Amino acid sequence: MFLSIQSRSINIDYLTEVYNRKRLDGYIKEKISSSQPNKTFSAIMVDMDNFKFINDNYGHDMGDNVLKISAGLLKKCIGAKNFIARYGGDEFCLVLDISNEGDLNRIISKIKDCVETFNKSSGLPCSLELSMGYAVYDYNSQMSAEDFEKHIDVLMYENKKNKKRELVAAQSADG
Repeated sequence: MFLSIQSRSINIDYLTEVYNRKRLDGYIKEKISSSQPNKTFSAIMVDMDNFKFINDNYGHDMGDNVLKISAGLLKKCIGAKNFIARYGGDEFCLVLDISNEGDLNRIISKIKDCVETFNKSSGLPCSLELSMGYAVYDYNSQMSAEDFEKHIDVLMYENKKNKKRELVAAQSADG
């Protein structure tokens, strides 16, 4: 029992109760080593938009609460059998047994729908907004775990930049 508790404390993020970055790194390496040309996996890097604003305006207790809520919401969206880890700060990484882009795009839509539904009824003084970078692991690329994580991280930041550009363009059109 002690070893089970010790293993849990080593691999679980204490705040959100999802896996931590250390376990994520090992898990992605395992997924890569077990991949085959026709059976790989997907990953989604998720960043909470405006998290600093939440902490600055509503306090760190609210920020912690939003992190916990976000982890729970992501778990609900992707199902219990899939892997979710807190990558760091306000970022999460989801690893899915999905080998094709069509299924991955359906999960992305499902996450967006879950967040939208949550925001309509949450009662929180702020809304949850997420930026996501995602890809199916390409077996032929022989990409390392670190390189794949960097790849989806770059895609997530591109999504975040595009959302900011769209917001500025919409504001310019209005005024």
